[in-house]
Amino acid sequence: MSSQTVLIVEDDASSGKLIGNVLASAGVASELVTDGVEALERLREATPGCVILDLALPRIDGWEVLSTLHQAGRNVPVIVVTAHGQGDGANRARALGARRFFEKPFVPAELTQAVAEVLAANNGHHLTRD
Repeated sequence: MSSQTVLIVEDDASSGKLIGNVLASAGVASELVTDGVEALERLREATPGCVILDLALPRIDGWEVLSTLHQAGRNVPVIVVTAHGQGDGANRARALGARRFFEKPFVPAELTQAVAEVLAANNGHHLTRD
């Protein structure tokens, strides 16, 4: 996984495909995993440019993934995209290191912009738009 690849952690197939297609249309490579255990395993193997993380995941939820990354001091930029953002979810996610927080349904252009900003900040590169 390159430093320009986005790891999508999403258990809902249609949401995962939608996010992947949104990123592909902006020229961004992505890889999809469907639960928190897979996400942490993949993150032990490689460091992506960014992680797009759902919070409601099987086996280990997104909160545990965020907490594990935070406690390990991993400086992997995380953008949360979730249907479970009620209450102080955004503040809690940011306290655990999330860079951005989007509730579903999200605006594709806003997610693409957030990913572009994170990748540019981390790598000094810019995304191109079709």
